[in-house]
Amino acid sequence: MFSKLPSFLRTALLSASACVLLAAMPAQASLVYNNLEAAQTGSDAVYGTGPLANSFTTDANGGTLNAVQALLMNLGPDIVSDIQVNLLSSSGGAPGSTLAAFNSLSSAGISSAGFAAYSFSLASGYTLAANTTYWIELIAADVNAIQWSYASDLSGVGVAGESSYSAAFGVSPNAQAAADGFGPYQMAVELPEPGSLALVGLGLAGVLVVRRRKQG
Repeated sequence: MFSKLPSFLRTALLSASACVLLAAMPAQASLVYNNLEAAQTGSDAVYGTGPLANSFTTDANGGTLNAVQALLMNLGPDIVSDIQVNLLSSSGGAPGSTLAAFNSLSSAGISSAGFAAYSFSLASGYTLAANTTYWIELIAADVNAIQWSYASDLSGVGVAGESSYSAAFGVSPNAQAAADGFGPYQMAVELPEPGSLALVGLGLAGVLVVRRRKQG
């Protein structure tokens, strides 16, 4: 049955099938920063010593940021207010202007039993430039008891060479963590990348459609 179809139609059907299969493939992801599994050294209060922030740097591919994770705990479950997470530019080695705001989270939704990773997402992805430093900021407009954990271990992906920041202590380069007792805040930044094969397949399908229109 298939062999009896016109050649252009067989080619188009095969290309369309390939596109469906390729598009169904999971997107590749690039982990540019992750120290969530590092042994905790201490923690800072988002409200009392904040705003708090930690930097990360993209690789040569850049990418689209959709979400981040931060290791948090609520030391005062009876004190309820929201915390906000922002993406900031970098200015002179310190946090710069706000580029995008993630969803806020009520302190009531953060466990008081121990530190855990909480995810914050953007309503729409933010395109990050290649080889560029950005900051993830946690800020509380009202009193709460949320703590952001930090670790002196610099072996995690993308951790060495970055910096942490708090309104109380200023910028602390991660390279100094083991010496001064401070360390980078614990978070994960992963940038999903579109499946290149799927894009090629879709492009091929588009070429076939254009050629068919020209022939018609």
